Amino acid sequence: MASRKKAVLTPLPRPLRMIRFIAGVILLGTLTGCSRAGGSVQDEYPKLSPTTELPGTSTPVITPLPLTPTVAPTLEETIPPPSYDSSTTLGAYVIPLTIQHLSETTADLYFMLESPAEGAVYYSLHGNSPDQTQWITFDAATDTHLIKVSDLEPGALYEAWVGVSDDAGVLHPPSFAEGVWEPVTIRLPQENDWPIRVGVIGDSGFGEEVTYQLAEEMASHHPELVIHTGDLVYNVYEDPSPAEAFIRKFYQPLADLLHAAPIYPVFGNHEGYEDTYWRDQPFYYAAFPPLENTFRGDDFGGMSGQRGWYAFRHGDYQFIFLNSQQFYSLDLRQEQNAWLQEKLGGSTSTTNIVVFHIPPFTSGYHPDDGIPIRQAWIPLFEEANVALVLSGHDHNYERLELNGITYIVSGGGSNILYDKRDTREESEFFTAKSHFVILELYPDRIGMTAYGLGGEVLDSYTLQNPSSD
Repeated sequence: MASRKKAVLTPLPRPLRMIRFIAGVILLGTLTGCSRAGGSVQDEYPKLSPTTELPGTSTPVITPLPLTPTVAPTLEETIPPPSYDSSTTLGAYVIPLTIQHLSETTADLYFMLESPAEGAVYYSLHGNSPDQTQWITFDAATDTHLIKVSDLEPGALYEAWVGVSDDAGVLHPPSFAEGVWEPVTIRLPQENDWPIRVGVIGDSGFGEEVTYQLAEEMASHHPELVIHTGDLVYNVYEDPSPAEAFIRKFYQPLADLLHAAPIYPVFGNHEGYEDTYWRDQPFYYAAFPPLENTFRGDDFGGMSGQRGWYAFRHGDYQFIFLNSQQFYSLDLRQEQNAWLQEKLGGSTSTTNIVVFHIPPFTSGYHPDDGIPIRQAWIPLFEEANVALVLSGHDHNYERLELNGITYIVSGGGSNILYDKRDTREESEFFTAKSHFVILELYPDRIGMTAYGLGGEVLDSYTLQNPSSD
């Protein structure tokens, strides 16, 4: 795996790949009864109280990150970019530079340093000359930086990276995991550019070699965005800190994807364990901050300033990300349900894809965990234009069909897999193999292919969107 890691994680003292682009420095400163065909029937499982907590879960502390995006200033004259020296590092990342969200003309970039420092995020259109490099400076008021780059070209390819300033005003890359985090590539969407290619992976957080391989193989499909169905990091207690656990089990294994596309996750049950807490909240909320709502109704606010649940639109699709753990906190459950009804109620002209961790239907290891979801959410989905529901939690792949909605369980992002327990009537395909899913979204349909290791096609299916009927 050395050659793959070298593409995105360069060990020191080898110069950064950025040096090849220094002449183009680029950091983007930038649940009722289960309804079957023909009618509704009651669940065969006893109903659980919605306030019953799943084993090992905990309610997150509400401690929002006070982040205000840094926006690029309007320059009235040409000024050379700050001097950049990639031959040595300065400081270190806690969270490396990641793409949090893209619209047709903007990019939200995010990173956290081990200590506050001044510096800049550079960004450049791919292939541009050095004098066309742009940058956004950040100050030492905080160690956490959310950078919004605007006025970008739809459909264009940019690159971006971070420099931290030394006493002489020369900028250097922060170190990352005894190496460096190479520039991220930003590929902006554009209107009517079909298909929209989406990667899906879940329950990947063990830091296994198989996860590196799945990420590399998914990246070869060039997804515009990646969905993670939860449980990003397991057994945080094995590492010195939650930050180091995320580096070893999330940022490094998924580096090929993180350098090329935004990853949109949901909060899994392992995200709320006590060993994940850092600065009085689960590290998940430090890794994925709330963002400004600035494009076509995108809503990243979640609960009380955290990105606990959120939504955004891409083409004719609305992606809705929910926190299935909030069924076990009454106030938050009510707040999220009201938000969900609002999002579904205003989406009559779009097709909805809904993502959350606990699957409502599964033939796998956790058949009863989704009963509260079946009671609360499935009726809402069936009344709206929901075409596809994506979940994880069970470490396998399964496709189920029920009342015009396709349900995918994708929790095979590691080698720790679960076999089938009892086959549900709605189940169309099941396999306990490490895998990822590629979705190809068109205005009238969604193509889905589940890939095992080495490119093995496990399942392939096309569903027609309800809005196209």
